[in-house]
Amino acid sequence: MPLTYAEKRNRVFHNRAAPRDSFRMKKTKIVIAGGGFAGLYAARYLDKHLAHRLDVEVTLIARENFILFTPMLHEVAAGDLAPADIVNPLRRILRRVNVIEADVQEVDFGARKVRCVHGLEDAEIEFEFDHLLLTLGSETNFFDNAGIRDWAVTMKNLSDAALLRNRMVAFLEEATLERDAAARRQWLTFVIAGGGFAGSETAGAVNDFVRETAKFYPRLGDEEGRV
Repeated sequence: MPLTYAEKRNRVFHNRAAPRDSFRMKKTKIVIAGGGFAGLYAARYLDKHLAHRLDVEVTLIARENFILFTPMLHEVAAGDLAPADIVNPLRRILRRVNVIEADVQEVDFGARKVRCVHGLEDAEIEFEFDHLLLTLGSETNFFDNAGIRDWAVTMKNLSDAALLRNRMVAFLEEATLERDAAARRQWLTFVIAGGGFAGSETAGAVNDFVRETAKFYPRLGDEEGRV
């Protein structure tokens, strides 16, 4: 049976599409693992100079989909700034780079793949790379001091700042109901471990917050708070 006009037309267009698929351009895949300052600045450079090319694909994998300005994190803990004041969405900054919110779990250099988990159910996902830039940052070192990891508050993210603020308020509430002067003094004693930029700024923020807030607790004396 002879072919209809529609069948002939479909066959012609199908044959035309095949060569284009077979000669598809191979992209060079650049993966940046980590969305902190180093990762973002590298992504911004590639976004401007390379990501616009059709033969290049740049991907930034970050735990959060925003950049956090950590030098001002202590001001969020003290209530001087709102969390929105020190965050900026990554997709607002990077127009050509693929931004992926995921947690890097493993790098397979043999297979040239980065394995991650993402989403509410920690689904697994992989990213192939030709070039890999590792900017995963650091973890707080407790130097194996017993109890510090379980009881101390770190200052690495917004959750830490909110926890510190809530804990300071909770200690003030406990202190105002405590009749024993020695026990009350313990509730109002705050120790900051580390005298670098983050430690000194946090100490100042804690000191200001505790002394300013204590004015609303008539039972607490100004001299009882120690930082």
